[in-house]
Amino acid sequence: MENKSRVGKAVLNMKVNLAVSAISIIVSFFSRKIFLDQLGDEFIGLATTVNSLLAFLNLAELGVGASIAYFLYKPLFDKDREKINEIISIMAYLYRNIGIFILCAGVIFSLFLPLIFQGTTQSWFVIYYCFYAQLFCSLIGYFINYKANTIFNADQRQYFVNGYFQVTQILCVLLQMALALYTGSYFIYITLTLLFAILNSLLLNRQFDKVYPWVEANYQRGKGAIKHHQEIIQYVKKVFVHQIGGFINNSVMPIIVFAYASLSVVTFYGNYTLLNSKVSQLINAALSGTSAGIGNLIAEGNRERIYRCYKELYAIKFFVVTYLSLCLLFLSSDFIAVWLGESYVLPPLLVFLICADFCLNLLRNTTDQYLDGYGLKADIWVPICRIISLLAVVAAGKVWGLAGLLAVPVLVQLCLMHVWKPYYLYSQGFKMRFPHYLTLLAGNIIPFVIAYFLSRKTLLLMGISEDVATTWQAFLIKASAFSVILLITSALLSYGCSEGIRLFVERMKGRFRN
Repeated sequence: MENKSRVGKAVLNMKVNLAVSAISIIVSFFSRKIFLDQLGDEFIGLATTVNSLLAFLNLAELGVGASIAYFLYKPLFDKDREKINEIISIMAYLYRNIGIFILCAGVIFSLFLPLIFQGTTQSWFVIYYCFYAQLFCSLIGYFINYKANTIFNADQRQYFVNGYFQVTQILCVLLQMALALYTGSYFIYITLTLLFAILNSLLLNRQFDKVYPWVEANYQRGKGAIKHHQEIIQYVKKVFVHQIGGFINNSVMPIIVFAYASLSVVTFYGNYTLLNSKVSQLINAALSGTSAGIGNLIAEGNRERIYRCYKELYAIKFFVVTYLSLCLLFLSSDFIAVWLGESYVLPPLLVFLICADFCLNLLRNTTDQYLDGYGLKADIWVPICRIISLLAVVAAGKVWGLAGLLAVPVLVQLCLMHVWKPYYLYSQGFKMRFPHYLTLLAGNIIPFVIAYFLSRKTLLLMGISEDVATTWQAFLIKASAFSVILLITSALLSYGCSEGIRLFVERMKGRFRN
């Protein structure tokens, strides 16, 4: 019954994630156009930069949330309420201290905003109001939402967290769109963000109290209990180090881009990353929920089944991610042109680098899941190298501009996440030689290289120009033709070259027969 319950929760999580993600994506594209037209490039760039700046402060979270969730799995399974309350009290103690630190650091940090935004034409009232509103939204998670977010996620009830958050976000954006059209007020835009963050917190915690009325987070109890749970502190340290890499990729880069460009360029860059992030959101919603299954499979110890599952899962994710990445590479500028205007289109080299980073970031997922399943976290030098690589990013930015800024992270991620990490997994986890991975990689990547160039050649033969589309009709024709041709050719070639794809097809055939 427990296994069925877990499967049911996983399916429900996927359904809710896909539904709200799809609606959110549709709304976000309409809203981006309206916000750029009514509020301007500079204000949107300001909001993006403020979020990235606050991400530095949130780094003080140290991975406590993910670590506490890990230690809640067993007591939740055992229904040990006393243990759950003890662990969540430890979280209350840690999060209150972290929240106070972030609040104080935020106030001090705000004193330097005139230096950071010295070239902007935005009023200082708008800049400070935007900063403190976003800071308050962050602090809600540390003082109020932490219990609901952590326990819902640890108990496979993410659909509550994602559902309330996405629904309130969608309602907020719809109202912001309407009022932006009629008022164009920065103040109203920021105020609505703040009010809906409070509304989300009220709804989420009300639901949490209904599902877990017995949960109590006691600060004093947590302060005393932390002394007897040093394993939590040790695990937090490991998680923190490994989270730095993702933080650099997602939050530091927009700040570095801003350092070398204007707020408007940050907005242009953000348009493409927004498009990529929404596609990534759909992929994660559709393919999430496999980590627990991988951990159970590794625990069984059947090396043949473990590696067979890796090849199949790697191939499935490689196919989905690479197919969508190539579609983005070929069509994203066309979409930006008809969505926002040709003036927002970036040069092809920058588009390639943005899409390459997007693709590499998602393709590492399967290997990371298996490393987690094996408990292989000793390579803490990897995130340290990513921190040091920021010096190379800055140097490349000075020499080659935005292209240099984007190229270095791609190269670093390629070397560390797609050479070292697979080598580490194969040598320490699978106990296999690294050439096995290279063969697996070649069998999945070669079909797409061939399919991409065949698809572009076929479009030319059909009389469809590769020039950036200027109308929705031209874009839809070009997008439909390219995506269908690429899908068919890559699927046929992948079936012939990729063992993982063939394993997946055979699995599907077996299910249909049954």
